Amino acid sequence: MGTAAQASGLKKIVILAVILILPGFLYYLLEKKGENRYQKLPIYGEKVLTGTFSNRMGKQVPDTLFHQIEPFSLTDQQGRPVTVLANDTGIAVVNFFYTRCATFCAHMNDEMNRVADRFSANGMVNFYTITVDTVYDTPDVLRKYAEAYQPATKKWHFLTTGKDDVYDIARNGFLVDAVQDTTRPASFIHSSSLILVDSHRRIRGYYDVNHKKEIDRLIDELKLLLVQEIREASPY
Repeated sequence: MGTAAQASGLKKIVILAVILILPGFLYYLLEKKGENRYQKLPIYGEKVLTGTFSNRMGKQVPDTLFHQIEPFSLTDQQGRPVTVLANDTGIAVVNFFYTRCATFCAHMNDEMNRVADRFSANGMVNFYTITVDTVYDTPDVLRKYAEAYQPATKKWHFLTTGKDDVYDIARNGFLVDAVQDTTRPASFIHSSSLILVDSHRRIRGYYDVNHKKEIDRLIDELKLLLVQEIREASPY
């Protein structure tokens, strides 16, 4: 009996030691050794050194000015004007499509829906699907198209022409193509990626919907970005 009690006590001590030591060990691996495979996400677009420096962990690090998407105003499927990226506390996932698309658009929005379903209860994440066929895709057309996805339950806006130009937004804001295909009727060339944007309106990732693993990666990296944003907003 004494041996069994001793073994049980030793087991409890080992478990307690692991609980106490493991968080510090993981921090050492992830932060100090730089072996975190979930490192901070890249920031896409042109980068400019500002000439100033910040002190990070005792080191002088040059400050960088990153590409930022300017807030823009379009019209949603309910006919309401929506200013996108005006709220500096939210993360956005954005894609471009058109309802008459005969190639990958339906699959693209199915994948967008998969991501939106996963984060529907998170108030920090918003979804924006922007048509490049602004003449045909009126708010009413978008509303009928979007019904199957129940976008209102997922903070998902389907957007068409409004105050700002969709093609300029795509090219100069999100750094993707969006042009009419003049070789075929009712056809447009546009990106097949879902685009992840942080609360500072910086592009953090492109994820091609033609590869399931890419969208799985988006889901993982969206979770990572949420953790990073919460950490950065914390006063501690």
